[in-house]
Amino acid sequence: MSGVPLLAPVLAAGDPFRHTWNVWGIELYGWIVHFDRIPLMKSLGITNAVATMLVVAVFLTFVCCRAGAESRRAVAENRAPRGMAAAIESVVQFIRDQMMRPNLPHHYRSPYFIALFSTLFFFILSCNLFGLLPQPFGRTATGTPWVNAGLSFGITFCVGILGAGIWEKGPIGFLKGLVPGGVPLALWPLLFVIELVGLLVKPFALMIRLTANMTAGHIILAVLGGFLTMGFVSVGASIGIAASFFGFFAITVFEIAIAFIQAYIFTILSCVFVGQSLSHEH
Repeated sequence: MSGVPLLAPVLAAGDPFRHTWNVWGIELYGWIVHFDRIPLMKSLGITNAVATMLVVAVFLTFVCCRAGAESRRAVAENRAPRGMAAAIESVVQFIRDQMMRPNLPHHYRSPYFIALFSTLFFFILSCNLFGLLPQPFGRTATGTPWVNAGLSFGITFCVGILGAGIWEKGPIGFLKGLVPGGVPLALWPLLFVIELVGLLVKPFALMIRLTANMTAGHIILAVLGGFLTMGFVSVGASIGIAASFFGFFAITVFEIAIAFIQAYIFTILSCVFVGQSLSHEH
């Protein structure tokens, strides 16, 4: 983004696709911080996506600690929590009652599952929203397939589907439960392979859906931001500036809504998949 003026839109870039890359550095209005030139950061694999996730993790830790302190103070004073604590409590209650309860009827009150799905929702939502902030942010970590693979395969699949399913049924019971009861023995191997492939498709679908939605929106914003940048540095382009600004504003509002929707979809589908692995009826 060398040469882009300070007043340029937050997502403007010469190459719209470059905005979605996972690279060794961050850009700040023409200045580039190269992480690969810092030995410690390169050895730890700190790219721009990883840096964004670290900032999100610190932000969520700070917010949750403040909210926890307010909740404890509210209990001590025998009153309802206020501010951020009340907002977080409402969201967690929504996740428990509207997402978990219909899909995990016997486990929706478990602190293990409440923590799992609440963490997924808040982390994905925060990563989505941080990608809409001005530089040095403006990079959505959830637009990177490897990040989403870690969330879908590492968290939803390994911790949720496999971990919870094996904890509930045992290793043998979990594998036997992949094939519906009453299947003829001759068809059991074929159906077992089909169900096993279907089990792996679930986290893959989560990864592709989140990556595609977050990447597409940011490319559109980068293109419109580029039009606005050219308008700012040219003369007699008031109509183009107005049109580009309106489109940029409309897509930004749409992307904020998408950030919440995608966090909701990822979380509720994770609830559905984990609930299926816990069910004894299949």
